[in-house]
Amino acid sequence: MSQVFFTKDPDQVAKLFDAAQLGKNIAKDDFVALKIHFGERGNNAYVKSDRAKPVVKKVKALKAKPFWLDSNTLYKGSRSNTLDHLQTAFDHGYTAGKTGAHVLIADGLDGLDHVVKTDALIAISHFKGHELTGFGGAIKNLGMGLASRADKLEQHSDCDNCKAKPNCRKKENIESCWVGSSDSVQEKMAEYAAGVATKLKNKTAYINFITDVSENCDCYDFNSEPIIPDVGILASFDPVALDQACVDMVNKTDGRIKSNDKFRELWPNVDWSVQLKHAEKIGLGFRKYELKEI
Repeated sequence: MSQVFFTKDPDQVAKLFDAAQLGKNIAKDDFVALKIHFGERGNNAYVKSDRAKPVVKKVKALKAKPFWLDSNTLYKGSRSNTLDHLQTAFDHGYTAGKTGAHVLIADGLDGLDHVVKTDALIAISHFKGHELTGFGGAIKNLGMGLASRADKLEQHSDCDNCKAKPNCRKKENIESCWVGSSDSVQEKMAEYAAGVATKLKNKTAYINFITDVSENCDCYDFNSEPIIPDVGILASFDPVALDQACVDMVNKTDGRIKSNDKFRELWPNVDWSVQLKHAEKIGLGFRKYELKEI
């Protein structure tokens, strides 16, 4: 069983950081990646920079070196190459001048490189719905969000059913590879997340914002009306427990979606529990948790 800390105030991430002791494994001069989704241009549901930037100050107080981190998208959009991605981050308030930390795009100019170096990582995730995985939280932010373009494609694809062989790796045929089942994508996503966590050992921490909970992920250039009112922020060293706690809170909160399984109501063909079950099975974390409100 893992501890998950919670505050109802979405503007109190610094207080949550202290209560959960998220900085206890960060050492002086550590490079600390703050893994964030900057939101697609036109989307307004992503975690706003004013709410996330107190984490920068907390990390700097430890004499460490924080930076915002994301990777380029597989699909074409405002974050599919580093130059457009940096501009989107800038437009959405993620600048060194405003937040105190620089932005790095992990996988090179065109998404063909890999994330290879950081001493510690704090995943700051917007908790919301997702048409393929049911919901997106810490596991998705880590597993899909830190994958290179090739790794994103591997997670989304099912080579046994590829309709474009042997030319499926050509750019013009890239979308033909997006045939992986929801269960397969969720399991691969959890495995990629476990790879990151294993590499960094005990130097990962996780913060989820249950705010502006939209039906779809922040990769769309629009966002739906929130399905529930804002709930707050949660934090943990265990991404599985954290995501499970967020699902439970969303389901217990009254909103325009009345079901007690809101993500299944939104996406009836998706079993969102697959990512949690598989993540627990491979040792990424535990679904059972102790919630501590601050």
